Amino acid sequence: MDFVGMVLALLLTLMVLSYLIDDTAVYRLAASLLVGFSVGYFMAVMLWNILIPQWREIMTTTDPLRRNLLFLEAGLGILLLAKGVPRLGLVGDLGLAVALGIGLGTAGAGAVFGTLGPQLMAGAGQGITLGLVATLLALLTAQFYRPPARGRILERLWTGVQALGRAVWAFALGTLFGGALITGISLLIGRAEFLIQMLSQWWR
Repeated sequence: MDFVGMVLALLLTLMVLSYLIDDTAVYRLAASLLVGFSVGYFMAVMLWNILIPQWREIMTTTDPLRRNLLFLEAGLGILLLAKGVPRLGLVGDLGLAVALGIGLGTAGAGAVFGTLGPQLMAGAGQGITLGLVATLLALLTAQFYRPPARGRILERLWTGVQALGRAVWAFALGTLFGGALITGISLLIGRAEFLIQMLSQWWR
C-alpha cells in the first residue's frame, strides 16, 4: 500500500505539473479529483461530526430551550440549502443573510475588542495609538466615505487621506500576495524534491 500510495502521489504530481506546459486534460482531471475528494471528505465530516450528532441530540435532549435552539439551527441550515434551488432563491437569501450577519458580527466584535482595543490601549502614551487611528481612518475613508466638496483645501486634504488609505491597502495586499507566492514556491520545491527522490530510487 505504501508503494501504491507513492506511485499515485507521483502520477498526481506530474499531472498537476503538466499545467506548466499547457492547460491539458490531464491537469483538469487532477484538479477535478482534488476538488471531488475534498468536497466528499468535507461532506462526510459534516455528516458524521455535525449533522448526525445534532439530530441525535434533538431526539434525546430533555431541555426545551436546548431543543428549540437545535431546531433553529436546523431551520437555518435548511434555509441555506434552499439557496441551491432557483425557485427558492429568496428563502436561501434569508438564511445566507442570517449566517453572514452572525459571522460578520462575531468577527467584527472580535476584531474590535480582541485586536484593535488591546493595541490601542497598549500603545497609549507611546505615539502608537495616534498612528493606528490615523491608519484606520485612512482605510475607511479610502473605501467607504467621501464628503461633499466644501473648499479647495479640504478637498486636497481629503484626497491626501484617501491616497494614504489606498497605499495602506496596496501594501497589505502586496504582503499577502508575497506570502502566498512564497508558500506556492515552497510547495513547488517540496514536490520537486519528492520527484527527484522517487526517480533516484527507481534508477538505482
